Amino acid sequence: MPERTPSGKLLGEKEFSARKREVLGDFTVFDVLPLVIQSPEDRNAGSLVPRRSVLPIYPASWTSGPSENQIPWLVLFQSMEERLNQMMLILARLSSGEKVRLPVPVKVEISSSGIVFPSDFSYPENEALHLLIDLPVFPPMEMDVLARVSACAQSPEGTRTDVLVAFDPLPSGLRDQLLQYIVVRQREEIRQGQKDRPVATSRRIG
Repeated sequence: MPERTPSGKLLGEKEFSARKREVLGDFTVFDVLPLVIQSPEDRNAGSLVPRRSVLPIYPASWTSGPSENQIPWLVLFQSMEERLNQMMLILARLSSGEKVRLPVPVKVEISSSGIVFPSDFSYPENEALHLLIDLPVFPPMEMDVLARVSACAQSPEGTRTDVLVAFDPLPSGLRDQLLQYIVVRQREEIRQGQKDRPVATSRRIG
């Protein structure tokens, strides 16, 4: 996360909820995603290695793709090779004394148009941010997007700040992949909800 002092106005709960619906829409999911936040200036200065150092492998139920026997292993191998090369770059930069910012898993609410994430400080409205978001899809994908702060509010726990940002226009391919992830994640939530739902039983009285 960027090093900075607290700033920016905090909205009330109702006003923040209304703004969130305006930015995110109704088609959203909650998840825990690895996230890096930095300024566009930091991005241009190359202060961050924009890749995770560990290749995530996700359950097949999280994808709507092929079965295990049909998985394109070449794609997986290339993805692993890319991550290993990036890991070597990270280690080289660390050994030379450079600062490298790596993703931190946080609970978010995300849609195809924006995201809400927790922070230890607030941001001024309309401030530009550079976000790196790892999506649990196959093959693993990292979103590299620019966004602008729409609103901030105190978290329900009262200890942190919820930050709402709107994505800059996404390339159609990236937006389609994000939408596919949201659809699959919503299916998972529905299935999990059905499993957790108590089974109705009849009881004879008397």
